[in-house]
Amino acid sequence: MKREQQILQAAEKLFYERSFDGVGVDAIGKEAGVTGSAIYRHFNSKDEILSVLFDQAADALLAKVGEPMDDPREELLRLIQAHVEFAVNHQRLAGIWAREQRALAHADRRNFLRRQHRYLDRWIACLDACFPGHSRDELVSAVQAVQALLMSDATRPPGGRRAPRLRALFTDMALASLTALTKPAAEAAPPPSTAAIAG
Repeated sequence: MKREQQILQAAEKLFYERSFDGVGVDAIGKEAGVTGSAIYRHFNSKDEILSVLFDQAADALLAKVGEPMDDPREELLRLIQAHVEFAVNHQRLAGIWAREQRALAHADRRNFLRRQHRYLDRWIACLDACFPGHSRDELVSAVQAVQALLMSDATRPPGGRRAPRLRALFTDMALASLTALTKPAAEAAPPPSTAAIAG
């Protein structure tokens, strides 16, 4: 394995376990089996390491979704299953994706958000085809809620047991939650009153 990849794997493990701010370059070097100063022969900074990990996460996710499908229902299932597969098969990267976006340096965050925006637009186009009649804001909120659900296992503390049929469970839950969009926005139930909640 190349030294750069050893460093990235060490950083991925530590950022996932301790957070980006909780890990120094020396700790990454120790985990990778090199000195902290040796890392600078491969990366300019800890910020660059995080940026490369985000690029790897985006690449892994986009590779899983492939090209858009003609049938929007099949496309929706593929988007959900690809997101589940990413979260399950790349748990550390998925956890870093979900928790550490604010830690990206400004220029890196701008670049990542551009890539993320293209992915979000694909979800929105799919939901708009499956459940027409909703504003973009509503569809964005629906996508973010579903993606948070699909990433939730990747953000739990390490060491817990994973449900044996997690992929199928999360896929079914995501599909079920999106049925809320079958009701036109104008017909959505008003929020319950304070008295109803208290009673």
